[in-house]
Amino acid sequence: MKTYLECIPCLVDQTIKIARQVTQDENKREILLQQVLKALSNVSYNQTPPHLGQQVHGVIRKVLGNPDPFLKLKREYNQVVKGLYPGLKQKVGSCSDKFACAIRLAIAGNIIDFGPRHHFELMKTIDQVLYKKPAIDDTPSLKEDISKASLILYLGDNAGETFFDRLLIEQMPGDKIYYAVRGAPVINDATSEDAYYAELEKVARIISNGSDAPGTILEDCSDEFKNIFDRADLVIAKGHGNYESLNEVEGKKIYFLLMVKCKIIGRDLGCQVGDFVVKREEKKTGASDQEEKSRKNQVKDMESAL
Repeated sequence: MKTYLECIPCLVDQTIKIARQVTQDENKREILLQQVLKALSNVSYNQTPPHLGQQVHGVIRKVLGNPDPFLKLKREYNQVVKGLYPGLKQKVGSCSDKFACAIRLAIAGNIIDFGPRHHFELMKTIDQVLYKKPAIDDTPSLKEDISKASLILYLGDNAGETFFDRLLIEQMPGDKIYYAVRGAPVINDATSEDAYYAELEKVARIISNGSDAPGTILEDCSDEFKNIFDRADLVIAKGHGNYESLNEVEGKKIYFLLMVKCKIIGRDLGCQVGDFVVKREEKKTGASDQEEKSRKNQVKDMESAL
């Protein structure tokens, strides 16, 4: 998914919030914002939002001299959700359709995001997701594809959300699942520390994608990760960043699980902000120019309608 003009204010807003959280030095805050604006003035908007996010947050870490500005918040939310996990697991166990319940809770966990929507209500979202019908719901085909797959790659998103992912993976055959995290800190995205804190090694094999992008930019990932991605029969991708960076990938069956947090993603999916989504994508290699033109025209029509 390409970057839209509306993505730029979001990145600037993130920068201002981070500056206020991590330093009281007004001069450093100004330098940080100036450097980010400079970086954004020299990037190509034909790239995906995670490409821009990678560059912006690289600037933020460099100016602040802090390799992980969200470390404290990530650890706090890991602790909060660890406390919720036993009750959530019990809730899944009491459901008649445990798989569907686990999927909904996994999506609820996607609300833990310090990027596009810093203010969120976790408990309210958990309650909502259990009775609100997903706007796009390919859960039945996902369940069937999981049963057929010999290797599944699950792409995590945020710290704390890892516990919600575990609820879903526990309903799957763990001997054939890889759980991927970011290769280095970026925003509050999950790294190996967060995955092991959630004890995901008990239900999957944890791997790093080798990248510090807030998404999955394949050309920036490690050879080990790309090898597993290529071999996987099925990819389950959580969150905005993974959708933005992978929704145009050809020749791979990918299921996107996310909560719609901004109008741009909603527009691309044909959904509203606040909707829950379980969406299957499987673009054939070498899709015709006419198919691509038709898709772009649909997006353009949606833009005009807003």
